Amino acid sequence: MDVFDEHRRFQAGRRWRKIGVAIAAAVALTGLSIASASADPAEEQPRHSFAEYQGIPISIFEYGPSADEAPTIVTTGGWPGDSSIFEPAARKLAAKYHVVRYDRRGVGESGHNTTEESNTLENLAGELGAVIDKTAPGHPVHTFNEAWGSYIAAEFAYRNPGRIASLSAIGAPSLDLQHYAMADVVNNPQTLPGNLAYAAWFASMSAPVLPELYIQAGATEAAFGALTALTGELPVHMTKEDLLASVSIYRANAPARLLSPEYDYLNVPVMQVFQSPTDNPDVISGLDRHTNNLWLTEIEGNHGDFGRISWPLVSSELDRAIAATEPTS
Repeated sequence: MDVFDEHRRFQAGRRWRKIGVAIAAAVALTGLSIASASADPAEEQPRHSFAEYQGIPISIFEYGPSADEAPTIVTTGGWPGDSSIFEPAARKLAAKYHVVRYDRRGVGESGHNTTEESNTLENLAGELGAVIDKTAPGHPVHTFNEAWGSYIAAEFAYRNPGRIASLSAIGAPSLDLQHYAMADVVNNPQTLPGNLAYAAWFASMSAPVLPELYIQAGATEAAFGALTALTGELPVHMTKEDLLASVSIYRANAPARLLSPEYDYLNVPVMQVFQSPTDNPDVISGLDRHTNNLWLTEIEGNHGDFGRISWPLVSSELDRAIAATEPTS
């Protein structure tokens, strides 16, 4: 039995839940005319496929034209949750761009046979490379992410110079470069409370066993559910299965990279950072000294509701970054 057969069996329960939606869509399609070929991309169903990396199936959703017809934007989810937090943005961007949304290992419809060793940034960057090779072979791509999605894109850019045309991040774009930002401000008493809280989060999530105990007890789902209800964010789609399979991303990377980063400079044509009021500004302190072309844009809202509150600004800045880095015909 190959990895895809095994994965299909593993995902059977998820797929049965979607049969009703699929039947409804099929019935609706029978009533469409030939004119539907020019339907609004925001209303079209994404093209679903899988890539494989290290024996793990990676679930991919593509929107809009192909990579040969338009610039490609690649996005994935942070933690917790799968990539569906970027679903509304992907549909809007598909009017102009080839958009690729994928679930990283351990979440959504991707394989869940993960370990702490397999969740290193090096492996997650290789996984991103497999997605790009499948969906946009031979093309530089643009990335748009938040949190761990941004860290993965930065790792890929570091290991694969020239493959990322623009790297856009909501909040800090690189775990490694946060080391230098936090070192810059560590002696400033005014920044101490924010940095201690930030460090405490990473420390608690990187501890042995404890994060899994929180998840098993339902505390993580309850905490994030309360947060999204309080702030009005789009709900983060998470399951206990996803949380348990992916939480080791912290232990596998945060202590090592924050204390002993692998790189101190990231060369990309454009590094764009969207900074929200809920982000700690200290984690991007001095970032302009560690990359060649930093664009910093302040937005309203936060990582979950930017699409509702700040989308006109975010989308226009994405357009500007892509226009600045795409070759002219």
